Amino acid sequence: MAELFPEAAHTSDVYHVLEYLWEAGECLYGEGSAELTEWVETQNAALYDGRVAELIAAWTQRLQQLDAQPRSLRARLTKIQEYLTQRQAKMDYQRLREQDWEISSGAVAGGVRYGIAQRFDCGGMRWIKERAEALLQLRCIEVNTDWQAFVTFVHDTTQTQAQAQHQNLPLKCAEPIPLPTYGLT
Repeated sequence: MAELFPEAAHTSDVYHVLEYLWEAGECLYGEGSAELTEWVETQNAALYDGRVAELIAAWTQRLQQLDAQPRSLRARLTKIQEYLTQRQAKMDYQRLREQDWEISSGAVAGGVRYGIAQRFDCGGMRWIKERAEALLQLRCIEVNTDWQAFVTFVHDTTQTQAQAQHQNLPLKCAEPIPLPTYGLT
């Protein structure tokens, strides 16, 4: 991702982090207990308040106190601690929320499903990268209802290029005609 999106801010989906915290809580407290719910709510508040370092420090201290616990339990808890520690820099949810950024992937996944999967994931379809990219761009224009802006852009760009090359390119029509939907909307 760093290669393809070098300037992007990478975050860990807050719901994935919460899943790990629920798993940890279930290791420490009884499943469905009031202590579990209270503990997870406290962890959740720390996440959203930008206190991830504090949460990880408390977690590390708690793990050190569990020396007498069964090996499998310690292994699960250590895995969760490693997950949180490795992603600490990607969990500044308070700052991200202040900047009105997405902290979960639900909206993105929904957009991908609506914008891409409905068009590209039909049975028997195969795509080469270049053609899929071109079709994806057209799909985004359609989903965003930007056809008029796109046609204007193409018209102006074509006209500018033709003038630069001293060519006279005839346009078939000045207004875009509706695309066929073939019953799909």
